[in-house]
Amino acid sequence: MSVLSVPSVALVESMSELSVPSVAPVGTIRGVTPWQKRARLVMAAVAISVIAVVAYTVRPRETATPLEKLERLDPTASIETKGGDVVQWKGDKQNIRIEFEGQTTNKEGENRLHGVKIFVDNREGRGYVVTGKEAFIGQQNTSYDVRGDVKLETSDGLIANGQQATYVDVEKIVRVPGAVTFKRGRMSGSGIGFTYDEQRDTMWILDKADVKFAAEGNAGAMAFTAGAYGYARRDRYMRLEKTLHIDREGQQIDATESTVRLFPERDEPDYLELRNGSKITGGPKDKAMRSMSATDINIDYAEDGRSMQNATLAGNAAIELAPQQGTAGQKLSGNYMDIGLEPDGSVRNISTRDNVTAALPATKDTSARTIKSTAMTAAGNSQGLNRMIFTEGVEYREAATKTQGARIAKAKTLEASLDPAAGTLQDARFTGNFDFSDGPMRALSNDATYNVIAGTLLLTGKEITPEIRDESLTLLAESIDVTLDPRKMTAKGNVRSTLLPVKKPAGKEAATKRPALLGDKEPVNILSTTLIYDESKKTAEYTGSQTRLFQGDTSINADKLTLDEAKGDLTATGKVVTNLQITSKKAEPGVKTKPTIGRADSFTYADATRMATYTTNEEGVVLGHRAQFDGDQGHLSAVKLELQLAKTENALEKLVANGAVSAVVDKRTVTGTQLTHSPAEDEYVVVGAPVKMIDADCQETSGKRLTFWKASDRVLVDGNNEVRTQTKGGGKCQAAPPK
Repeated sequence: MSVLSVPSVALVESMSELSVPSVAPVGTIRGVTPWQKRARLVMAAVAISVIAVVAYTVRPRETATPLEKLERLDPTASIETKGGDVVQWKGDKQNIRIEFEGQTTNKEGENRLHGVKIFVDNREGRGYVVTGKEAFIGQQNTSYDVRGDVKLETSDGLIANGQQATYVDVEKIVRVPGAVTFKRGRMSGSGIGFTYDEQRDTMWILDKADVKFAAEGNAGAMAFTAGAYGYARRDRYMRLEKTLHIDREGQQIDATESTVRLFPERDEPDYLELRNGSKITGGPKDKAMRSMSATDINIDYAEDGRSMQNATLAGNAAIELAPQQGTAGQKLSGNYMDIGLEPDGSVRNISTRDNVTAALPATKDTSARTIKSTAMTAAGNSQGLNRMIFTEGVEYREAATKTQGARIAKAKTLEASLDPAAGTLQDARFTGNFDFSDGPMRALSNDATYNVIAGTLLLTGKEITPEIRDESLTLLAESIDVTLDPRKMTAKGNVRSTLLPVKKPAGKEAATKRPALLGDKEPVNILSTTLIYDESKKTAEYTGSQTRLFQGDTSINADKLTLDEAKGDLTATGKVVTNLQITSKKAEPGVKTKPTIGRADSFTYADATRMATYTTNEEGVVLGHRAQFDGDQGHLSAVKLELQLAKTENALEKLVANGAVSAVVDKRTVTGTQLTHSPAEDEYVVVGAPVKMIDADCQETSGKRLTFWKASDRVLVDGNNEVRTQTKGGGKCQAAPPK
């Protein structure tokens, strides 16, 4: 930097030298030796000096004016200059002008300016002014160092104050070390260390930046702190580094570093980039967004510079939404998240992927719910999110409450409908490999719909047969509709149910009583078209023309089968066929019990009375149909058959047949209105008007009451004994065989 110093007043003035008249040269004198010439010249000089002294001595006396005593700027300076300026030109344009109140030069030739003001113009037509108490000018005027009450003021309104400023022409950067304050328009702040790059038109606060933007017109107030802060006026961005905190009208923003892209015409954020440990909380314009956090966050603002219209979160992304009802909000997280928002601050859509988790709040009626997956998309309206779709490895969890245990569901995908105002789940539709656990109950299917409001679970799908499992049963069907609490189930289509051996109840839970007519150590299998189960009543109702219960050699076929496991009762109706293992107290040890076959329009078993009953309905009576029973006791038919079983085992204690009774016992055929059989005595008592009996020889006996014994030829008719000898090898007729 070429500098020209032009002093105005010198503190050290030189005395004016006396004007000496010119003397003509002395010509050459013949005969005069050289030393004579020199002597003549000396004598002439002495004469002139004497004349001058005498003239000065005898001149009139003048009054002397004392010199003004000036205050020194630097007593050690070799040269001091008071007032001046320096101008530097670049081409035909002035580049730098320096005004100063004084200048000192030390013995080493270094210049110091006092009361300095430096004017700098750049190529863009913008300039700045630096003022200070003193300035040190570098060699060849290529740098300066201004100290003491330094002030930098740019032509576009930036004012910075500090105690020192340096400038190097090669860098064209003003540097202010130490504490600094600054202001430009509605921006003001302070920090440690300041730089201003005139070429790039940027300023930096190097440490402990504390910056505030005052509210102005439609622009809201903003304040932030950071380890470092940069502002590029021409390029329209701000940069915050080394841990920052921003407060925008109650919205709190935190990160390690940030770049803020500004609108072209005003200092309001158009686009915000947060990096490392980023978090945004609250804000009056954030109607739905309570908070968001991630490693990195990008925010695209609307035209007002405050409303977010899009947010991108990368690395451990998490947001919390504020519902319109209640205090708890939805919490969503994932590795990457993209959020679209409406002008009113409500969420338009969300997409997130990798380690996705959605936490839905609990209410007074429902527990908290958590959903995890690989990816998720969501949509909403002005009230809140109303739909979420989870894909790839879905895991749904429902927290336990005082009245129910935790619930877990897994599937390939989940489409959830939500109450947007409350942020709670209304129903969930699972697809692909659905697996649901509710305490001991487990549900499996390809697809499932979980209605949270109704508390129901519908299992469907052909790829995987819907199935329910728990400690007491397994159930498969084409579709199963389950009410979870209290447990109710409706299964339809090819229903296959297995009742497992009964376990002792836990705590105060009511005991399950399986009908003692069935064994308690082997599972009971039931096939039907439909099943309706009510856990609170402990009843199961199976229907369908192919309904069949079987356990070992025991089986019951009917159009409808009902089990009451609270009482231990069993009812079958519609084309009933039973195959029961009814034992005899006289049975020999080790001899397998022969099955008994029963047929009727209905069959009931009451565990309290240990009574099994076969009956014929009214239509059957009209058509002449009767209940039938076949076993060691013979072939019996009647309108109603009652089997009284022993209290502790399925041994027949008594059999009673009523209404149009017909019995074939060995080779005897007996008819009447009532038959009573006592297995212990092997006795049959038949009454009627009249009772008829036909033996193997086709001999007929009749009366009002007939008693006979299976293993004996003795017959008692109306109290009279008759002994019949049967002809071996058969007689004239044979008794009708069992049907």
